[in-house]
Amino acid sequence: MKLGWWLAFSFLALPALGGCDDADKCKTVPECTKDGKCSVDAKGVCVVSSDKDCSEAEACKLHGKCSAKDGECIAEEDSDCKKGDDCQKLAMCSAYRGACVDLARSIHAECSKTCTSEGLCVSQGGKCIALSRLHCAGTSDDKPEKESPCARLGHCTAKEGQCVAGSDDDCKLSALCKDEAACAAKDGACIASAEDCKKSNACATDGKCAAEDGKCVAASAADCKSSSRCKLEGLCSAKDGKCIALSSADCRQAAVCKNAKRCAAQDGACTAGGGSGSAGGAVAQEAPDKSRKTTISGVF
Repeated sequence: MKLGWWLAFSFLALPALGGCDDADKCKTVPECTKDGKCSVDAKGVCVVSSDKDCSEAEACKLHGKCSAKDGECIAEEDSDCKKGDDCQKLAMCSAYRGACVDLARSIHAECSKTCTSEGLCVSQGGKCIALSRLHCAGTSDDKPEKESPCARLGHCTAKEGQCVAGSDDDCKLSALCKDEAACAAKDGACIASAEDCKKSNACATDGKCAAEDGKCVAASAADCKSSSRCKLEGLCSAKDGKCIALSSADCRQAAVCKNAKRCAAQDGACTAGGGSGSAGGAVAQEAPDKSRKTTISGVF
């Protein structure tokens, strides 16, 4: 009897099991203050159970993670982010996949394909758009990334969700300016002026010395005859904005005739045929040699 009485008394005197079985006790742990784990679950573990748990935590006050979801505090809406210090100090005011971000400096996974080539890097309203020079240039540095629309086309300024040429300075950064003299901005695109065409490599090399519809074109035989490709490849006559070999006379005075025996004009180029017909004629006795290019690299 004495032993049974002692066991019964001991059982009654046992303290309650430890753990977060008391909600007030969970409010005292560091995880409550930091991460919003202020409520106790059925297993006695401190967890996030409501938006109220999150709203009083550092995760909300500092980082905008003010909504409870799947047992943690996240940034569910932009309104969550605007409550956090990161929004005020770092412009991280938009919710994306549970965190707050600065959209102008972000790349969304669903826009990865269009980001590099078109600068369309963040998703809004179900489509990918550009919001900053970073998106259009691919970098915060002065020199844009090679494959970016800024480097290729001079489209360095984000406007209405697209990358456009916002100034002449944008265009001057581009390969389009270097290669095709399109160095002036107009209506969001880079175009070539007559002055730029005359000073360009396109003029010296290809005879494209005049401007037409914003592009450099070969407008006269005189421009073609002064070009390096006339001297080398016989492309000395202007047609449809390009310099071509219009007659075998064009070919015979060129290096391509002397060095590669391509002295007959056919389909706008000098070939190893005979006769003295013009481009487009059927006077050549031999088919064009398509195994070698009729270009500067193919001549020498």
